[in-house]
Order: sequence, then structure tokens, then C-alpha cells
Amino acid sequence: MCGVVADTHQTEWSGKRNMSFIDNIKSIPITDYAERSGFTLVKKGSRYVSLKEHDSVMIDIEKNAYWQNSVFQRGQRGGAGSVIDFAMEFNGYSLDKALYELAQMYSIKGESPARVAYKAPQFSTADRPKRNAGDLELPERAKNTNAVFHYLYRERGIDMGVIKFFLARKMLYQDTHSNCVFVAERFACLRSTGGERFAIDVRGCDYDECFYFRPSNAAKTLVAAESVIDIMSIMTQFVREGKRFSNYCYLALTGTNKLPALFHHLDKDKTLKYVMLAFDNDEAGHKATEAAKEELIESGYNGRFLDFTPPSGKDWNDYIRGIK
Repeated sequence: MCGVVADTHQTEWSGKRNMSFIDNIKSIPITDYAERSGFTLVKKGSRYVSLKEHDSVMIDIEKNAYWQNSVFQRGQRGGAGSVIDFAMEFNGYSLDKALYELAQMYSIKGESPARVAYKAPQFSTADRPKRNAGDLELPERAKNTNAVFHYLYRERGIDMGVIKFFLARKMLYQDTHSNCVFVAERFACLRSTGGERFAIDVRGCDYDECFYFRPSNAAKTLVAAESVIDIMSIMTQFVREGKRFSNYCYLALTGTNKLPALFHHLDKDKTLKYVMLAFDNDEAGHKATEAAKEELIESGYNGRFLDFTPPSGKDWNDYIRGIK
């Protein structure tokens, strides 16, 4: 990690700060500083980078910002922010110490210097993202889907028609360990069906895309949720209400810390006119919903968006099963 800087130097220097100086500090590429701090960069899509040592960290190269933990959020010491926040979070610095360290390392003065030039991070070939479903490291397929049907239909209450839709689209299969394997074009994840519960993404996922699918070209509404089970639960609810679930597009983030995938799809497909934010009914879900709304407004999204949090229960699967 970066070396320790004497507190007396920080005290003498701290009074010289101004907004121009802070802006120049914030222009330092987080990826470059992370490498200088001893971290290993791992590419996660065309614009996102993680750290081998902290896989919960995601760095947005274009915005030069990072976030961490289970919630996409902003703010000093809040698990997200600028290179200054990164230095405080991962090197344990105070604000003054972080600013002093960064200024010394990148030769930034307090008198409106030129902004730091962007340095593109370097990756080995092995770290490059997988771009096609065939490149994903998918587990071996089982000869039947008995465990998958029992888990999704009997335990999770997913509509049989929804399960068959996933199977027919080859977006679901059972592996040799009886796990559910959910597969999108550039993303795949596993969920256990018995014993110890777990949910993981497979190697090679493209985090720009996450688990996204569009049943019909006519679909203009995007439903964004935390998990594939949530998506299947919402589709089940649509069936119960007599709605055609094929009239919607779906995005499962497999958590809330991959929220930028939502904006990736909205940027890529301008025909999406409505967004339904269907995150969990808990603190992390509420924070993700508010962060998404704020970003939609700031980005100038022209469509309509609404909070589609489940009316009761922790998540949409609790709701369709009647769990309060």
C-alpha cells in the first residue's frame, strides 16, 4: 500500500486547498491509483473494472468513480465515490492525508494546475471480459431438470409456464450438482436448489449486460430487479393478473451493486420508454431504488420510471408466496 506521510506536512499544506485543486485531485484515474496502491485490476465489461483483492468493488472508468458492497451509492466513506474516497477507504487515510498523498504522488499543486491526463488501465489477455455466451464458463449440464422444477415450482412458487419459457429459451438448465443455471447472452449465474443456499455468477460474465432478455421486440418497458428469481416471480405475478409477461423486458442485476447495467441498456436501446424498479423491500433495495431514480433524472432519461417494490414481504418471491 502507499507509504505513510508525516502529519506535520499535511497540517502545513491543508490550508492551501481550493476547489480547482480538489477537481484536479478527483481527475486522477482511480484505476491508476489502485495499481500504484498494490491492487490488481480485473476487467468486468467494456467500462467497468474490479479488484482481484476486493471483488465487491466496481470502478466505472468513464465516470472515474467506484462503488462497493451491496449498494450502489455515493459519498465519502459510504462505500462509493472519487479517488479521494478510494484512498480513504482502502488505505485508511484521513481526508487531509488522502489529499496530501495524491497531490504528492501526481505532482498536483494548489494553484490551478492542468488536469491529470487519463491513463488507460492495462490488462492481461486472461483478464479480458468474455463477450459471448459460449465463452462463459458454464457448469456441466445434468440429464434431467427434476431438481430445478421442484425448487422453482414447489419451493419458490414460480408459475409453470414461466419455468417452461426459461427452459425453451435455453435460459435455464440443471447442472450435475442439481443447481439452477440461469443463462443470458453474456451473463450466467447459479443458484442452489437444496442444502446450503448460495447464488454466484459464473466466470466470464459481462457486467455491462448482467442478466438481460427481451421476450418481444414490441416490449417497451424494462423491469429491473435484484435476482433472476425476482424476475421469475414478477412474471408469475403478471400471469396471475392476466398480463402477458412477454410485453416486458427484464434485467436481473444479481445484487444491487451492478446498477450501472440498467443505464447501459437504456443508453443502448432508446425504444425503452418505461422503467419499473423492482428492488427488494429492504434497506439495500430502497437505497438502490433512490440511487437509480437520482441517476435517471441526472442522465436526462426521457421515459417514465416508477418504484415497483413488492407490496409486502422482503422481495417479490416472498410476495407471490404470501410471506409477510
